[in-house]
Amino acid sequence: ENRINGAQASYQILTSSDQNRSIAPTMATKLTNVASAPSATHHSKTAKIQAERLRALARAGRLDRDDLRNAAKGLPVRSRAVQVATRLGAFAGALVLDAAQKPSGNVLDVDVALDDVEDAEGVSGDVAREMRAQVEGAARRGQDPNRRKYRAKDAYRARQLLNLLVELGPAFVKVGQALSSRPDLVPPAYIDALSRLQDRMPSFPHEVAMQVVEEDLGRKVEDVFVDMPRRPIAAASLGQVYKAKLRSNGHTVAVKVQRPGMAESIAMDMYLVREAAAWIDENLEKVGGIVLEQQLAPLVEEFAARLFGELDYEQEADNAEKFEKLYGTLPRIRVPKVYRECLSTRVLVTEWINGSKLTDKKAMEARSLSVVDFVDVGIECTLRQLLDHGYFHADPHPGNLLAMSTGELCYLDFGVMSSAPENARYAIIAHVVHLVNRDYQAMAKDYYDLEFLDPSVDTSPLVPALANFFDSGVIDMGVDQLNFKALVDGLGEIFFQYPFRVPPYWALVLRSLTVLEGLAIYSDPEYKLLAKAYPYMAQRLLTDPEPTLRRSLEELVVKDGRFDVDRFEGLIENSKKSQSYDTEGFWLFLEWFLSPEGHRVREAFSKELAILLDDASYANTRNMVRNALKLILPAEEVESAVDSYLKLRKQESDKADQFARLFESAAEILVPNTTGTFSGTLNPENFLKFVQNSISTEQRKRLQMLAEHSDALNELAASISIEVITRFVARVTKLGLQVSEPTTGKARKK
Repeated sequence: ENRINGAQASYQILTSSDQNRSIAPTMATKLTNVASAPSATHHSKTAKIQAERLRALARAGRLDRDDLRNAAKGLPVRSRAVQVATRLGAFAGALVLDAAQKPSGNVLDVDVALDDVEDAEGVSGDVAREMRAQVEGAARRGQDPNRRKYRAKDAYRARQLLNLLVELGPAFVKVGQALSSRPDLVPPAYIDALSRLQDRMPSFPHEVAMQVVEEDLGRKVEDVFVDMPRRPIAAASLGQVYKAKLRSNGHTVAVKVQRPGMAESIAMDMYLVREAAAWIDENLEKVGGIVLEQQLAPLVEEFAARLFGELDYEQEADNAEKFEKLYGTLPRIRVPKVYRECLSTRVLVTEWINGSKLTDKKAMEARSLSVVDFVDVGIECTLRQLLDHGYFHADPHPGNLLAMSTGELCYLDFGVMSSAPENARYAIIAHVVHLVNRDYQAMAKDYYDLEFLDPSVDTSPLVPALANFFDSGVIDMGVDQLNFKALVDGLGEIFFQYPFRVPPYWALVLRSLTVLEGLAIYSDPEYKLLAKAYPYMAQRLLTDPEPTLRRSLEELVVKDGRFDVDRFEGLIENSKKSQSYDTEGFWLFLEWFLSPEGHRVREAFSKELAILLDDASYANTRNMVRNALKLILPAEEVESAVDSYLKLRKQESDKADQFARLFESAAEILVPNTTGTFSGTLNPENFLKFVQNSISTEQRKRLQMLAEHSDALNELAASISIEVITRFVARVTKLGLQVSEPTTGKARKK
C-alpha cells in the first residue's frame, strides 16, 4: 500500500507540468509495476482487512480519540504532523500578528490605516491596492477605515487558507468544505472563501484503479466489464469514475473506484486534526483569553465518522436505495439503480444516467432545458427530504445533479447523507411562521427546539439583534422576496456573536439550499429561493394534522383574536403551486377546522364572517334606518343623516372582496374541475348552492360527513348570529344616541 501511495504521488508530480506530461504514461507503467510487486494474495488480505476496518469506522456515529489513534496506528503520523504543523503554523502566526495589530477601539485615522496597509507583511500588490481603496472609501463615508482595512485583510487570509487546505490534501479539503457551512464557528470572510472549495483532483493511474477493481470484486476486469476506457470521465479527492458496460447484460454503467490508501491517509489526517482540536479546547482560553462556546473535538469526531462513511461504498449503496425508496416516486425525481453484484467498499457500479450538469449552459440550451425549472424541482425535493422524513442528500453540488431530457432531476453520489430529528422538522416551519409574524421573541425561543442553543442560555439579548437585522429593511418586501444567501449571511453574523451551536444536520441543509439558489441565480439574477420554498411550507401548514403544525397554522392566521383572511387565502393559493399539492389535504383541514382542536381558528373566522354578513345586509339596514328617520326628521335631512351615520367604510368593502377571493379559492379545491365564478349576491348561502350544484357524488358525501359535526356547525352559526346582531344593535344604538340630540338649529344639523 505504501508503494501504491508512492506511485500515486510520483505520478501526480509527473503530470503537474506540460513538460513532464509527455513521459507520464511510460513512467506510470513502471511505477505501477513497482507498486504491484507484492503478491496478489497479500493484496487480497490487505484489501479485506482494510474493508472490515473501514466498514466498522463508517458505521460509527462518532469516532473518539482512541478510534482515530487505532485507525492511524502503523502509519507515518510523525512526519505528516511535521508537514501539517509547518504549513498551518506559519498561517496561524500570521493570524496572531493580524490580531495584535488591530486597535481595541474605533480610531478614525486614515493616515495610520493607510500606513498599515503599506507595511502589511505577505500582502500582494493587488490586495494592497484593494485594501487601500476600501480604506479611502470608508473614510469618505465617515466609517472607521481600520475596520474596512482589517475586513479586506481577513478576506486575503481566507484565500490563503483556501489554497493551503488544497495543498494539504483531501481530508483538509473536506474539513474546509464542512467549515464553509458553520457560521457559528467561522467569520463571514472565511465562510465566503471556503464555500468556493472544489472537490476536484488529478486522476490516479488507470492500472492502479483496475487493480483495485480486481482485488475487491475477485474477478478480472474484462470478465465483468466491456469497453472499459483507460481514462476516467471524472476524478475527485476520494476516487474517480469510468463509463463502461456490464458484460452480463450490456447495460451502460458508471464505475466508481476509490483512490488506493485513502482510508489510511484520512485516518492519519483526522487523527492529527482531532489532536489539534483537543489542544485548542484545553488551552485557547489560557493562551489567548478566548472562550469557545462549542468544543471542537466532538465536532471533529462527528465529521471523521461522516468522512469515513464517504469511503464505504457499500454504505453509499444502502444510502442510494433508501433515498430511492423514500423519494424516488416524487414527481420528476430520479435515482440511479445500484448493481449489487459489482459492489465492494471501494468499488460502486450504478446505472449510467444521460444528463446535463445544471452549470453546463450550452448543454442545457441544446436540450431546451431550464436551469431554474430544475432548481425549483430540487428545492421542493430538498424540503420534502428535510421535513417529510428528515433523511436528506447533504451534498447536492452541481456535479451531483443532472438534468435529464425527460424533465427528471437525477441525484448522484450518496456518500454524504444526514438526518434531522423530528422535533427540529416542525420547529423549522414554526420558525418561518414566527418570521412572517415578526415575532422575534418566539424566533429566539425556536433555537432551543432547533438545538442551536442550550436551554440554559438566556435568549433575551438575542431578540433585539434579530429585530435590528430583520427590521432594517430585510423583510419589508415580504419573506418570499428575501435572498436566501443574504439571509444566511446576516444570521451567520448573529450566530457568530452569540453562543450558538449549529447542529451538523442544519449546516448541511444550509449548504444544500445555498448551492441550489446559487445555481438558479446563475441563470436568473432575480431568483428568490424562499419564494419557491413557501408553496411547500403552505401546503404542509394547511394539510399536515401534526399538532405542532396546527399550532403554527393558528399563529399564522389568527393574531390578536382576528382572522387574517389575506394570509389564509395566500396559504391556499401558494399550496396549489406545490408539486405535492393534493385536494385530500384540504378536506383534512376542514375536518380539523370543525373539530374541538380547531375552536380558536373557528371563533376568529366567525367574527370576520359576521363582518362580511353585516356588510352584505348594509343596504337593508340603510332602508330600515331611512324609514325610521322619516318619522323624526324633515325629508330633506334624511339622506344626509343616513349617509353621515351609515356610510360604508372602505375596509368593510375590502373585506367583502377578501372573502370573495377566499370562497373562490376554496371552491376550486372542493370542486377542482369548476371554472365558473359566483353570480348574484356573495354570501355563504350562494356559495353552498354553487358548490352543491357543481360537485360529484363522492364530493357530496364528503360534505355530508363534514355536516355531521353538528355541534361545531351550530356553534359557528350561533357565533356568527350573535356577532351580526351585536354589530347591528351597536350601529342602531349609535345612530339613536346621535339623533336624540336637539332637533332644531345648528345642533340638529350637526
